This record gives sequence, C-alpha cells and structure tokens, in this order.
Amino acid sequence: MKKFIKSRKLRYGSVATIVTLLALAVVVIINVITATLADRYEWMYKNMNLSFVYNISENCEDYVEEFVIPAVDETNKQLEANGQKPEKITVIFCDEEENVTAETTQKYVLESVRELSETFDGYIEIEFLNIWENPSLARSYGVTATTDVVCVFNGNYKAISLTDFYILDSYNSTEISAYNGEKVLASSLMLVTQEDTPMCYFTANHGEAMDDYELLRTVIEAGYAISYLDLSTEDIPEDCDLLVTFDPKQDLVSDSISAVSEVEKLNEYMNAGGKYMIFLSADTFVSGGRANLEAFMADWGITYKHETGSDGIENCYMIKDPSHSLSVDGYTVLAEKAGEGIGAEILSEIGASSAFGNTTCIDFADGFEADGKGNYAKTVGNNKRTVSALMTSHSSAEAWAGGRAVARASEDPFTLMAIATQDCENGKQACLVASASTEFAKQSALKSAALSNNSALTYIFRYMGMDKAPVNLTVKSFGNTDIESLPTSQANTLTVLLTVIPAVVCAGVGIFVLVRRRYL
Repeated sequence: MKKFIKSRKLRYGSVATIVTLLALAVVVIINVITATLADRYEWMYKNMNLSFVYNISENCEDYVEEFVIPAVDETNKQLEANGQKPEKITVIFCDEEENVTAETTQKYVLESVRELSETFDGYIEIEFLNIWENPSLARSYGVTATTDVVCVFNGNYKAISLTDFYILDSYNSTEISAYNGEKVLASSLMLVTQEDTPMCYFTANHGEAMDDYELLRTVIEAGYAISYLDLSTEDIPEDCDLLVTFDPKQDLVSDSISAVSEVEKLNEYMNAGGKYMIFLSADTFVSGGRANLEAFMADWGITYKHETGSDGIENCYMIKDPSHSLSVDGYTVLAEKAGEGIGAEILSEIGASSAFGNTTCIDFADGFEADGKGNYAKTVGNNKRTVSALMTSHSSAEAWAGGRAVARASEDPFTLMAIATQDCENGKQACLVASASTEFAKQSALKSAALSNNSALTYIFRYMGMDKAPVNLTVKSFGNTDIESLPTSQANTLTVLLTVIPAVVCAGVGIFVLVRRRYL
C-alpha cells in the first residue's frame, strides 16, 4: 500500500484530478457570477415567463396630470353648469375580473389602470363587461374580443386591442418582447377627453398603399383623428392639422397639364402654415418620373440625389452600410440623429438608433445657404425658409446607383430625414418633413423596442404643433433587447468572440493538464 501511495501513477492521477476539479470549480464560479450579474442588470435577451411588475412612471403621471385631468375638470364644469352629473373616465375590461387577472398579459394592463386610478382618485374607474351577456353594448364600443379594453368618457370611447399594449418580437410575431402600456393608456385617455381632435389627412390619389397600419396607429396615438383626401378632386380642408403622403406611385398634377393643380393646393396650404409629412424611398424614383413632386420639394430646400451613369441611365442613390445595418445585405441602415441645427433640437431627447430600410438620401436644394449652425436658408418672397437634417447615416455608409458605389459618407454623412420650416405672414409656422425611406414608418420599425423610429415621429409631431403627443413614454422590455439593434459587423464580432473564447479557454486547460502530466 505504501508503495502504491508513492507511485508516479497515483501522483499523475491526483494532479490530473485536482486540475480537473479546479477547472470545474472555476466554471461553476463563473456561471454563478454571470447568473447573479444577469439577474441584477437584466442581461437576459428574453424572459418568457412574464413575471415582471411595471409601475407607472413619473413621466406617465405627469402626462395624465397635464393633459387628461384638466380636460376632465373642464368637461365636468360644463356638465354641472347644465345640471348634469360629473363623469369619470371609465376603463372597461371586456371579460370577468377573474379571467382578466388569470391571464398575465391582461393582468399587466389591469395593474397599470389600477395604479392610475389610485394616483388620480376620483377621475378613473374600472369596470368589467361580459361581452357575451351584453353583445349590443360591446358592439356599440367596437369591441371584437374579450381581451379588448375600452376607454369611455362623456360619450367618447376608444377600443384597444390587447396586442396594441405590447411590442412583438421582430423575428417572431407570436412572441412578446416589451410592454407599451403606458403610452397606449396615456394617449387613449387623452383622446377620449379632448374636445376638439386635430385632423390628419392622408393623400389617396397617387397610388399610395401601406403594407400595414402602424403609421396610422402612431398618428392616432399622437392625438390626431384620421381621414383621407383626394387632392385631384378636393381642396385641403381648413381643419387639416397634418397632411401625410406615404409612398406615392404617381406624380403630383400641375396646372401645366390640368385645370386642377395639386401643386398649387399644396403651396397655398404650406404658405398658410401647413404641416406636411412625406415618406419616399429608393423605389419611388425607380418606378417613374416625379418631376412635379421633386420641384415642389426643391422649393422647400429638399431634393433627392440621383446619379447618371455612362450608359445615360439615371438612378437614385441607395444607401448601404454593412457596419451599421440590421440586414445582411447592409441596406437596412441604422441612422443617428443630426448633430446640429433645428433637426438636432427636435430629436435631442431620443436615445436609440432609428432604422431606414431601402433608403435613398436627401440633399439641400440650390440657393439654400448654410448658416454655420447646421441649417440651410433661403428667402422666398417675403418669407425665410430653413431646412435642416433630422437624421443622418454613419460615416461608414456608401451610396450605390446602377450597381456601383458612387459616393461615400466619410466626410459628409447622408441625410435620411429632413425638415423644412417657414414663418408665414399669418403668424403660423409651416413645416415639411421628408423621409428618404418608407420602411422607416412600417410596423417592424415603429413597434421595435430597440429602435427610436416611433419616438422620433412622436417628437416631430410635437414640434409640428401636437402639444399632446405622448413623448418620453418609453416601452418596457422583457429583458434587454439591445441585441436586436446590433449592426451586422458587431453581431459578427460578438459571434466570433463567443465561439472562440470558450474554445481557447478549454484548449488552454487541456494543454496545461497534458504538460503537467508529462513532466511531473
């Protein structure tokens, strides 16, 4: 036995065993530390058990106190003056209470409403409606499911689908990635309590078409009511607080070919302090000429870059940036807010990047001179027009046209969204906002918890006169979704690191064990 204890075989085996145990201990310790830090700082990409508790933020409370409560008080004063009873805002859940509390996603909404009700005691009450026992009442509110929530006040109502309270995963539309209850509830309470709802008209006579309705929902959440307008047969109404053109397939009609000039209608509207937002893309200019539209935009300082190749064919720029992209081909570009000028002031409070898919780029028209502060200005008639970038590409971006690279952003980043303003003679300010991407305003971008597309639009609405736009009401992620916004290059680097480092560590431990066994 004594001889065996002193044998080299035992010594080698003991050392190998000790090294193995030490390696396992190190792995266990690393796992414990990582798990503790992940729990402390919410490093998980996704937590699917939905066991979080989200309290209403001070920003949400401030919003309700500023825009909702005064409206309720004013309405109740009028009701009491007419001998009527004052009213509360009623939030109706379209199922029995026990069913609502038993389902986690509905319970989140209920808890948010309860917290608002407690904070603003006497202003908000909660009811539960069995829509199968009261189908006529449910239909009168536009309810379509037991998961719907309805906000009601003084004859006004808004039905909200349960999915509207949540942000769905960018890659799996059946999975939830974040809770957006604060913004949805705040905007809904505002909508049912405001007396005069600002109007937003979408143009509808140029082949405009939307793949989804997220832009419409975003406009409604900002506080607008929506209608449609055919510029070829209708004048722009006096109550138009915002005009939107999304992805037009046809050009504007001018007085050179028609007795009705859409261009003239737009000019009259803008010179009276109009607010106009237009979403174009690289495809807009591929499908045909837009001479009248481009001329109108150029008058406001905004042009779109084109390149004529040696073959004589003109192509618009398409922006590509593999280093800052959400797609493998590099054409879903991550943008950053402008560093100076009016646009930088408007978006100063947004944090995350915005995504521009299939984007062309904007240039500032001839005659607009730089003021040294990030703006370009020109006097038109008796009025000064100023144009500024809202969002730009990173310096690593390239512009492609006709299958070749034609420009780089290393010295001057490409402008992807811009705003033009004018102080009008009637004392109002006209605003024209142009996006170089239609995909900026689609569901995948506007409902992403990791992108600022939705927040950027909300801040722009506020600047354009919608004071009640619910800014600073951010979504609350189930874990950290920053991975969604990683550019392709960073994602590839992270993948390599996560693949190589564990392998190198294991190899190092193995080499150490072999060397020790050989020379002990």
